[in-house]
Amino acid sequence: MDGIRRSDILEEISRKLDAILERLSLLEQIALDNPRYADSAETLRLTRVFLSLYGEPLKILNRLRAADSYIRRESIERDEISRCIIQALAVKGAMNISAITREVRSMRGKASRRIIRERLKKLEKEGVIKKIDGTRKTYSLIEK
Repeated sequence: MDGIRRSDILEEISRKLDAILERLSLLEQIALDNPRYADSAETLRLTRVFLSLYGEPLKILNRLRAADSYIRRESIERDEISRCIIQALAVKGAMNISAITREVRSMRGKASRRIIRERLKKLEKEGVIKKIDGTRKTYSLIEK
C-alpha cells in the first residue's frame, strides 16, 4: 500500500467511526428520553465511550504520518530541535510552550523555552504547525 492509499483508508475508518458514535449518541438520547428504554441508556453510553477510544490511535497515526513528511524537509531534517518538536506534537497532540519544552528536554536532555519559542515561530511560518489561541496558547501539527 502506498502513502496515499493508507491515508484514504485512515480517513474512511475515522469517518465511519464518527458516524457510529453519532448514532450511538442519538440512540442514547432516545433511551434517556423514553422511560421504556432507560435500561439501555447505560449500555449505549458505555459502548459509545469504548468506541471513542479507537479514535485517538487513528488521530495519532494521522499526526505521525504528517510528522514523517515534515521531518523529511531539508530545513527540518538538519534541525534536531524542530524534529523533536514535530515528534512531540505528533505523539502527544496540541500542547503549550511549557509542555513542548518539557517533551523536547526529555528527548534531547536539554531545551530552553526561548529556543523552543523561536522554533515554533519558524515552524508556524513554514506551515508545519498552527497556533491555537485560547486561554493558553497551544500549538498543533498541521495534518495533511
